[in-house]
Amino acid sequence: MTFRKPRQIVLALCLGLAAPGIASAHEPESPDPRGETLYHVSIGAPGDVPLVAVNGGPGFDHSYLVNAPAWKEMSARRQIIFYDQRGTGKSPAARGPEDMTVDGMVRDLEALRRHLKVERIDLLGHSWGGILSMAYAVRYPQHVRHLVLVGSGAPKPAEHEFLFDKLYPEIVAAIPPDTTPAGQMGCIAIDAYDRMSYYDQRNLAAGGGDTGTFSQEVCTEVMLDAMKLDLYPALAKLNVPTLVINGRFDANVSPTVAYKISQTIPGARLVYFERSGHSPQVEEPEKFALEVERFLAGSVRK
Repeated sequence: MTFRKPRQIVLALCLGLAAPGIASAHEPESPDPRGETLYHVSIGAPGDVPLVAVNGGPGFDHSYLVNAPAWKEMSARRQIIFYDQRGTGKSPAARGPEDMTVDGMVRDLEALRRHLKVERIDLLGHSWGGILSMAYAVRYPQHVRHLVLVGSGAPKPAEHEFLFDKLYPEIVAAIPPDTTPAGQMGCIAIDAYDRMSYYDQRNLAAGGGDTGTFSQEVCTEVMLDAMKLDLYPALAKLNVPTLVINGRFDANVSPTVAYKISQTIPGARLVYFERSGHSPQVEEPEKFALEVERFLAGSVRK
């Protein structure tokens, strides 16, 4: 299923629907370990360590994330890589059930790193992309120079905390129940999502359109697997510099989730964005770029 403008209440929901954007240079497709390809794009000037940005979903392509206004300033100083996760956008479909798992997505991300021919990457994950980035970092810590988690879902998704019903009870009450697997995993279209995802609705109006795609099948299959996950024990031993970012008014990821992540990963730095919902890279792009750039430069401590 394809949405002109994705609206999902899913754990990792990625919606940035940002300002119409910066041009991106399309790169050659990257091979995975079994010879197929994942689609990716690059913006900015190549350097020694690229920033790989992992979008939310699962089931969305990279389109919404690449259009966030924060990247325009950041790409003047560094290379930023975006990619379509397997089964989404221009990347190939899954070859079997094992591809639609967190582990399968981690293998694909590692394949992308090898294709880029870099020993280490700076890794940024938004929403569901934060869960995938944490799973990658605990598997391959030697390949992650910095980890940035933006509105990340909980490391144990079964215990994730939403605030939709607390901040928008009248909207949630009007949403009809859906007992299908997709509905139970949150992989359904909710027209009211945009109203609940931003701190300031004017940021939504300024965001422009979005031509990205969404796969309900990918979302459902990956989330069913993710619900078995518990990354907290491994994160407690992670030795990777980590920045945790969360919108103070994020209804999709309660600020308590970001706080617990920051308390679990040794030495992690936590920054709340006081005028943001689920997408600080859209609502406070200048502050976002500043915080991330300072962190990647190693000039801030917890």
